[in-house]
Amino acid sequence: MRFPIHMSCGKVVSEALAWIGCVLLAALLLATSAYPQEDFDTAAEQQLLSLINQERAKEGLPPLQLDERLTRAARRHTQLMVRNDSLSHQLDGEESLQLRLSDQNVRCDHDGENIALDSDVAVAHVMLMQSPHHRDNILSPQFNAVGIGILKSVDLFYITEDFANVLPNYSEPEADAVAQQAINGYMQSLGVPLPKRRPQPQLSHLACDMALEDKLDSKKVSETPGVTSAVAWNATDPAKLPPNLKKLLAQPLISGYSLGVCFAPSVSHPGGVYWLVMVIY
Repeated sequence: MRFPIHMSCGKVVSEALAWIGCVLLAALLLATSAYPQEDFDTAAEQQLLSLINQERAKEGLPPLQLDERLTRAARRHTQLMVRNDSLSHQLDGEESLQLRLSDQNVRCDHDGENIALDSDVAVAHVMLMQSPHHRDNILSPQFNAVGIGILKSVDLFYITEDFANVLPNYSEPEADAVAQQAINGYMQSLGVPLPKRRPQPQLSHLACDMALEDKLDSKKVSETPGVTSAVAWNATDPAKLPPNLKKLLAQPLISGYSLGVCFAPSVSHPGGVYWLVMVIY
């Protein structure tokens, strides 16, 4: 195959090296031409975002924020649908939605996805609103963000809408501080004196071990020397305390306590959650 491209490799040590360099450049140009850069229809994406939020406003719901990470996930899925000429939520070899969002560093406790194929974006939106499941995603009060990816192939628009309730992306020290604040706030609301927190760095390692085993194990944690009781839990939001911990916090913890936090994925939580453990002395 011949290319009408003028190439110059410049001065090289030998003619052989020059020839190799030109061949590599030609191969690179061929690979680039075989996979052209796809242009997403940003105007159509903004149009769809506006239509979604108009529907939410009619129902007295807050607007969804456009999230760049969700948009990247939605666009990658749309690309795959176009390349496979298929309308599907999970194509062959593709990860689940939860993992696709996790790959984009999205931490969320609820997610959902709408896909559509139509010659008109506005008509596609109307059709989605007429479908109960897709309508539920658009009008869900559980979602606070969306990402939209739209590509036009021939005369049809391939559309992906990825919804999520996006949570703060805490580091482990930040998550520890949030959990600590929640514990203090709950005890203060009950009028219970705040106990002393004892440093116990190994608790974070024990929390991470639970993620590796994909199992909450307060019994193992309670074997820590001097511990009288322990509570282990996981959560997408470290500010949410489980009922069994609240019951424990309702009484004075005279001898103090220790807390450990680890963010990690597991078999049951492939997108990752916070694993927490609290011991009472």
